[in-house]
Amino acid sequence: MHNDVEGSVRLNGLAFQQNPLTTFGDYQYVAFYKTATGYGKHYVNLGRRRISPTPGDWQYFAFTDYLQTTLDEHNTISMGISGDGKIHLSFDHHDVPLNYRASTTGIAKTIPSEWTASAFGGSVQHSLPGSTGPWTPLTYPRFERLDNGDLLMEFRIGQSGAGDSYIHRYSSTSGSWSAVGKYLQGQDNNAYINGISNQAGKLYVSWTVRETPDASTNHDFYFALSDDGGQTWKQTNGQTVTKPITPSTPGIKVYTIPQNSQIINQEAQCVDEKGRFHALMRDNSTGTSRFYHYLRSTTGTFTKTAINAPGLSTPPYLAYRGKIVAPGNGDNLIAILPDQPKQTIQLWAATAGAGYADWKKVGEIVNSACEPGVDEERLARDGVLSLFVRQGGPFGERKVQVWEFGLGVVMGGCGLMNCDGSRWR
Repeated sequence: MHNDVEGSVRLNGLAFQQNPLTTFGDYQYVAFYKTATGYGKHYVNLGRRRISPTPGDWQYFAFTDYLQTTLDEHNTISMGISGDGKIHLSFDHHDVPLNYRASTTGIAKTIPSEWTASAFGGSVQHSLPGSTGPWTPLTYPRFERLDNGDLLMEFRIGQSGAGDSYIHRYSSTSGSWSAVGKYLQGQDNNAYINGISNQAGKLYVSWTVRETPDASTNHDFYFALSDDGGQTWKQTNGQTVTKPITPSTPGIKVYTIPQNSQIINQEAQCVDEKGRFHALMRDNSTGTSRFYHYLRSTTGTFTKTAINAPGLSTPPYLAYRGKIVAPGNGDNLIAILPDQPKQTIQLWAATAGAGYADWKKVGEIVNSACEPGVDEERLARDGVLSLFVRQGGPFGERKVQVWEFGLGVVMGGCGLMNCDGSRWR
């Protein structure tokens, strides 16, 4: 465990901080900010620990050549690991030029005995080597690894209420980047994606659209998928659409949800092993704010169902966002729901056999004040739900942590066992 940063805003544990925690080979990696020299001054830190065949202690280092000073919750760290073992980091953005750095060699594949920042060579880069921009004003970088080991990087260029989304591709063979291009284009507005998910060679993206910088102007639920790494895109029925996709592209909007419905952008999504797509979002279109499970069947049909979670507080407007995961064969679904009034993170499970209507509480993390990050690789490979969380409380007492839950089958549903919230040693 380590102290959270000293500052007035959250910089660790945000929904759009894709993959702050990930596994590659025998090691798990974590990226987080840590206070450098006092209030509002932070370094990017990178940690690793061996998890196979036996768990080891965390090792970590700070990148001391870059001081993060902007107290803005958008300015998080995202991490990706390409198939050649290189670790890629992007950090500290809110409508500013790209900040990017990557290890000079495949340190996640050929494991160095020393864990130091020297593995990343030179200074922060403001473009992706080999690719073409634009690179500013940039926000919300995300990485997603493809089946062949190539790595996608997705981000917004523009501003809240007026922006476009781009994809670039890193080749794990050549070691260089290339532009896939603009795939979402605003129409005096911008898309806020729930994530970009690769499953069995297909990319899935869902999003809401915002008209102005005011979150109350979020509206509607959109969806698209790609069979070729983002080069071309389809609506849910499989029909190809023109790229870039706009809010008025036919067949892309799945649900009409009006503005002022308390939709929170950038919540969560996942795809299970059977090809079913799941998204977690919330709105108050019925008069009461509720979390909703969006399900796309393998034939392309969508349903939207309220998550019945007795005892979970009604989520306040702009409250912490959750995650959704589908471990194993996908017949169990876990919604990881922050209960901000109670300062807990609650884990609720449902089964495909019951139409994902049999939600039951299966776990809880107390004293949490964050939007959890999920190690998707560890979950898929090892059946372990590993979460990056931030505690509540004042600086000096508030920690960033990794919590782990072993998954089991209990009473026909998904059970959680072996909770450990003190793995950072």
